[in-house]
Parts: sequence; structure tokens; C-alpha cells
Amino acid sequence: MNTGVVNASEVIDSRSLGPFQWLILIGCGLVAALDGLDTQCIGYTAPMVAAAVRVPMHTIGLIISAGLVGATIGAFTFGPAADRFGRKWPLVLSCTLFSIFTFTTIFAHTLPQILVMRFLAGLGLGGAAPSFLALGGEYSPRRLRAIVVSSLYAAFPLGGVVGGLVGSQLITHVGWKSVFVLGGLGPAAMAVLVATTFPESLRFLLAKGERSARLGQILGRITGENYAGVTFTSNVGQVEQGSGVVPLFTEGRALTTLVLWVPFFTAFQAVLCINTFAPTIFKIAHIPLATATLMLVAGNLGGVCGAIAVGAVMRKYGPFVMLVPFMIIGGISTALLGSLTYSLPLLTVDLFVEGVTLGGSVCALFALAAAVYPTRMRGSGIGWASGMGRVGQIVGPLVLGAMVAQHAGVPQIFFAMGAPSVVGGLAILGLLPARKQMDFGGAEPVAAH
Repeated sequence: MNTGVVNASEVIDSRSLGPFQWLILIGCGLVAALDGLDTQCIGYTAPMVAAAVRVPMHTIGLIISAGLVGATIGAFTFGPAADRFGRKWPLVLSCTLFSIFTFTTIFAHTLPQILVMRFLAGLGLGGAAPSFLALGGEYSPRRLRAIVVSSLYAAFPLGGVVGGLVGSQLITHVGWKSVFVLGGLGPAAMAVLVATTFPESLRFLLAKGERSARLGQILGRITGENYAGVTFTSNVGQVEQGSGVVPLFTEGRALTTLVLWVPFFTAFQAVLCINTFAPTIFKIAHIPLATATLMLVAGNLGGVCGAIAVGAVMRKYGPFVMLVPFMIIGGISTALLGSLTYSLPLLTVDLFVEGVTLGGSVCALFALAAAVYPTRMRGSGIGWASGMGRVGQIVGPLVLGAMVAQHAGVPQIFFAMGAPSVVGGLAILGLLPARKQMDFGGAEPVAAH
């Protein structure tokens, strides 16, 4: 039994991950996987949805964009909500929205109904990431936070693998509606799991100034020890009044915040365009849909491998050693895709390289955002960075769609996908002046996190 004074945050930092923490991390990873599954499957189902409601094929872009617009607004709003109300209940609400409006898509009979359903489902989908990334990172020891956060979002490409393999089989043998049934049941199960099993983020409660017996109950679930009658202290900074985007520009963070948004914007648009737009572009190059699906699976597998590798390196060396070259190589490999359509083996290898580098970089960018911002504004920081990435996911397809309408060549289209990520990689160098304030779990940073 513990007695006296206990530093609650140091209890987590001084221990390895226990079974209860693993449960939280696995649950957060499953939410990320559902995001990847939805992103992959909507690229395949959108033409069938358009046919079902008898609208022209050019409305496919509207169906995809409706979800992206919702996800963008969700990231901008749910991130600050996670800093004001906690990580748990915004995550439950996000999963609930995602579940209800993904499932009810099968009952839509007109294009406006489809667009509303996809928008509301996207609202929940985009709102989940700030909460589950903050929750997972804050229940991890400081020394593991970078690799945990990047590995959590590695579940996104893993979900894309499942979406590509399972989704294509469901569409073939059951019909396109089965994809939305599966996509609705998954987040519903996660909403129930989080609501009934997960506690609020311990570090968030400490930052809010709570020192009640509730902290002892949470620590007891983590360590298996008794904390009755203990007085709690913490080195977590106190929550500031207010939340949202404004605190991200205070205390000398303005330039850091703006620079961070650049790689989010460029990398998100490239990964989304490859997952949802590439099948259409490959069709122009006379590559069958089934073949394109398998090649995209190779890219998503590369993303899983890249995320784990980048997270491990970031923990030891920080973001600049690996993340910068990965973004640049990822942009170049994406730009080269259009010149390799003559050889399926080379195209598949290049997609895997793109997945390792650019897909891995996206995961590592979340770890970077979690390191840039302290607990009191971490949800807002991740949410707004993610939101800027979602804006990139809206702009990218619009640009590519215009290029397709103008009959641009396949090499030019893929060059337009990849070139911005090279710029994003170089932009990360602009964060060098703020590296001493970042908390990657090594030496104690200048600003307490």
C-alpha cells in the first residue's frame, strides 16, 4: 500500500506498459484502423453509391469530398473539445457519430442524403484522432510516447489493408451496402468499449488540477497497487483558460505551429490521393481494378512498417534525422509512380517505398505534434494539425480532378501528388529552432509537458 505523497505522472513514466495500458492503446489503435478502412473502402464504393442513387459518375468526387469536409471540421472542433472536456467523452461522441451515419448511408436514396450522411460520418471520423492520439500518448511513459503515438496511427494503413482485402470481397459477394454495415458496427463497438472501460486521461486530470481519490483508482488499475489516502502531486503543467487555436500561437509557438501545418497538409493530401484517386488514374493507364487494389495493399503495408521504424528513430534522435528524408523520398517515389505503369513489379515496389516513407511520415507527424505541445493544449495542437492535413485532402483531389478533366498525362498527375511532400519535408527543418522545447521522452524539455 502506498502512503504519503505520490507524483502521479512519474508513476506512469517510471514503469513499463502494463496490461491496462495495453488495453487502452489497442482500443485507440482500432479506432485508427477504422479510419483507414473507411478511407480505403469509400474509394471503391463511391461509384456504386452513385449508381444506386442514379447520379452521374462525376459526383463521385462530391461523395468523397463530403466526408473529408466533415473530417476537417471534426478535427478543428473535437481537438479543442478534448482539451476542455477531456479525451474520453469526445472520443465516445466521435465514434458514435461515425457509427450512426456510416450505417445509415445504406438507407439514403438521393445524392443530398448521401452527402449529408458522409459529412456527418466524417465529422466523427475526423474528431476521433485528436482524442485517441492524446489519450494513448498520455497513458504511455514519456520515453515511449513518440513511438506509441506513431505506432497508433500505423493502424491507419493497417485498416487500409483490411479495407482493400475484406472490402473488395464483401462488395463482390454481398454488395456495397455490407461495407457500410461493417463500417458502422466497428465504431459502435469502440464507443461502448471506451465509455464503459476507459478512464479519462490521467495527465489531463492532473493538468486540470484534480487531486482526488479518482487518481488513485486509475493508478491502481495501472499498477495493481492501493493508493487510498495518498496525496498526489504532478509535474504536468496546469490547463490554461480557454482552448482552441489561440493558445497554439502563444508562448512563442506561432511560427512552430504554422511550420508544423505545412508537412501535415502536403503528406495528408498525397496519402489520400493515392488511396482514393490512384485506382482511377491506374485505370487510365489500363491497369485492372483488382490489380490496383493489391498494389495499394502493398503501399499500406509499407505504411505500417514505416510508422514503426520512424517512431523508434524519433524516440532516440528526434524528428529531423529520419522524418525529413522520409518526406522527401516519399514525395519523389509518389511522383515516379506515373512513369512506372509499364511494369507492375516496379510499380508495386515503388508503392511499397512510398508507403514506408510517406505513409510512415504521416504517422510520425502525429508523434511530432504530440511532442510540440504540452498536455494542456495537446488535443488542440493535434486537432488543428490534423485539420490542416484534412484541408490538404480536400484540395488535393480537387486539383487532380481538374487535371484529369483537362486530360493531363498520368506522369504529370502523379508528379502533382508527390511534389508538395518534398516541400513539406524541407519545411520540417524550420522546426529546428524549437527542438529543445519538444518532449520526445529523452532529456527533460525546457517546457514541462
